[in-house]
Amino acid sequence: MAGATKAIWLTDPLVGDRFAAVTALAPGKGYGGGRRTVDLTLIPTAQGMAVETGADDLRIEAAGDLVTLSRPRGLTLSAPSAGLETGDHAADAPKRAAYPAMIDEAWAATGEAGFSDRYRRLQDAAGLETIAAADDPRAPIEARMALARFLVGSGLNYEAIGVLNALIAKAPNLQGEPEVRGLRGVARVGVGRLEEAQVDFAGAALANDPATKVWQGYIASEQGDWEGARRSFAAGASVIDDFPPAWRARFGAAHALAAIETGDLAAAQQLLAYSFSQKAPATDQLTARLVQARLFDLQGDKNRALAVYKAVARAPLDGIATPAKLGAIGLEMDKGALSPDQAAQQLEQLKWRWRGDGTELAVIRKLADIYLKQGRYREALDALRGAGKRLSGIPGATEIQADQSNAFRALFLEGAADGLQPVQALALFYDFRELTPIGADGDEMVRRLSRRLIDVDLLDQAAELLQHQVDERLDGVAKAQVATNLATVYLMDRQPEKALQAIWGSRTTLLPAAMNSERRALEARALMDLGRFDHALEVLDRDQSNPAREVRADIFWKQQKWAEAAPIYEARLGDRYKTAGTALTPGEESWLIRAGVGYSLAGDRAGLQRLSGRYGPFVAGARAAAAIRGALDDNLSGVAGTGDFANLSSQADTFVGWVNSAKQAFRKEADAKAAT
Repeated sequence: MAGATKAIWLTDPLVGDRFAAVTALAPGKGYGGGRRTVDLTLIPTAQGMAVETGADDLRIEAAGDLVTLSRPRGLTLSAPSAGLETGDHAADAPKRAAYPAMIDEAWAATGEAGFSDRYRRLQDAAGLETIAAADDPRAPIEARMALARFLVGSGLNYEAIGVLNALIAKAPNLQGEPEVRGLRGVARVGVGRLEEAQVDFAGAALANDPATKVWQGYIASEQGDWEGARRSFAAGASVIDDFPPAWRARFGAAHALAAIETGDLAAAQQLLAYSFSQKAPATDQLTARLVQARLFDLQGDKNRALAVYKAVARAPLDGIATPAKLGAIGLEMDKGALSPDQAAQQLEQLKWRWRGDGTELAVIRKLADIYLKQGRYREALDALRGAGKRLSGIPGATEIQADQSNAFRALFLEGAADGLQPVQALALFYDFRELTPIGADGDEMVRRLSRRLIDVDLLDQAAELLQHQVDERLDGVAKAQVATNLATVYLMDRQPEKALQAIWGSRTTLLPAAMNSERRALEARALMDLGRFDHALEVLDRDQSNPAREVRADIFWKQQKWAEAAPIYEARLGDRYKTAGTALTPGEESWLIRAGVGYSLAGDRAGLQRLSGRYGPFVAGARAAAAIRGALDDNLSGVAGTGDFANLSSQADTFVGWVNSAKQAFRKEADAKAAT
């Protein structure tokens, strides 16, 4: 070793294997070969040295070009499997299979004495071997391995896992023994612990075992990794015929399903034929029939697929009958034999029949899809949410989460909830608000819903939604924009203090000029509502935008500065007098009345006559015709006094006009978002 420096220890968090990396200086030099002993494994490297060990007391010392490996009681330089052949055990005990992860059909043989006698004899031998081993990690293990083989071959996988775990606990170095890891992985697959089995099969000791590839293909198929399943099955194809018939049938059906999901229907048909050719138990044959029905469906033979589904659905095995019933319901809906309501009723019953795996998820997804198409959004989201919480760790759970997110997005971002009453939409949003996506889409959902609430004067609820966005989700320009909308809502709800807090709490630099102008006008309006007229005018300063001019006119009106207010109200009308054929809006009528009253109270006969001449033609078609007629009357002596003008101008509440224009602005914003 060229200048070895030190050993760095690492531990695999999944299986507890310990590794040491011995670093080395240039020139580069590594360990090209590989060597395995009871105590350690030397892993090939390009630079330095890598050591895998199950022993806790292995010492590694690096000194110059020498790396010394040692244990207090010395190293055993034989392979871990050497002890497998040294035990004294019965001649008829189950022997090792040709491959570490293989199941030998002979393992389950019980002889003339029967299962109990064979089990007892193997168990007694394993017990005696355990006692003899005591604390010696190098003691023979063949009797215990023989018992584990018998248990795996007999389908007693929980018991097999217990035997193998106890064996590893006595001698941790056996985690590197291929058959120990392979047998435990097989047993874990047998009890459905697929993730744990993956850890066993991923060990370096099984890297070149074709039987392990078969199991990895089966696991991948169970987990919905169809491409991975096909690759692994192909890598282990040479040994599949060496498995017992039941497993050959299972592997064939699993591989066929993977072929279907990857679009290779011809291969799926051949694999199913292989599966049916095995003398497998009825359960495995029915499982293959389910896959066959799926194949018929994709090939366009709907009637044949439906017949197979219905036949399998009559089986007294809920784990097989439930997916068959689900397939039958789907085909009958497509044919029109079942209405959506009838299908939903059957699926509601079906989802309680088999629970806890991908079949339940498939039932719930189908049920939720029917509910969504019927507009029964709450039922759909309730079904999806219930499944997502309980079954988050199994294959298909990510699709459930995606279905929930897509449904929520369709409701509150794509307009599906527009058909609901605003109160119903709000309740639905609050009940499932955890589905609100992070980022711009989630913020747009909230703004869309708040606009609907504003439109029907549910201002408190709209403000609550917007306030949460301002406080928790946004910053910078986006926060300022939403805070501007929030201030508008507070002013509409006659809460000027909160409007000021929204504006002041979201100040930032480099805002667009139009937004700055809008925010100044809102701040000034809030100050006006609080009676702080001079401060409001200071905020407006020289801003001549339409919102600023409107607020400035209202401030002058409240200060009874009629000569200053009236021209601004007239200016807000612009050239509206040129389109006499179109009736004035409520806001325009308010400006006209206040302009006329202002000119009258200011004694400005010329202004009043000009206003009357321009807008007299609008009186007949106006909503407040009498008020406008009185406001435009240039016979000042005919008006009794200021009190009469006050009664007249009370019919021209500019606040109501401002609220209506604010609502219209929110609608235009929503329409613009929808168009994009």
